[in-house]
Amino acid sequence: MKYRYKILIQIAVLFFPFWLIIDGFIGLLVGNPFHPDVAIILGLLMTGIICLFNIVAFIIKLNSIGWHNIHFYHKFFFFFYVLLAVPSFIAWAPFL
Repeated sequence: MKYRYKILIQIAVLFFPFWLIIDGFIGLLVGNPFHPDVAIILGLLMTGIICLFNIVAFIIKLNSIGWHNIHFYHKFFFFFYVLLAVPSFIAWAPFL
């Protein structure tokens, strides 16, 4: 695996926001009175910021290298982060 460490870094970066979202949903289902919805919104905010950063980094790389010279790893994670950014931006759209 040429990109094994890069994939592990991507998983490590997204672990905490996903943990916050899952923990918030569990708190809502249990009826936790300590506002678990804030954990969900914070996790979505962090996910959106990470997605935005990675999308911008991909666009910069795309402008410098070109679409045909970019490896499959970068193309896959670009579409992955675009798909992840959609629910994050939908959740934060009412606050804008």
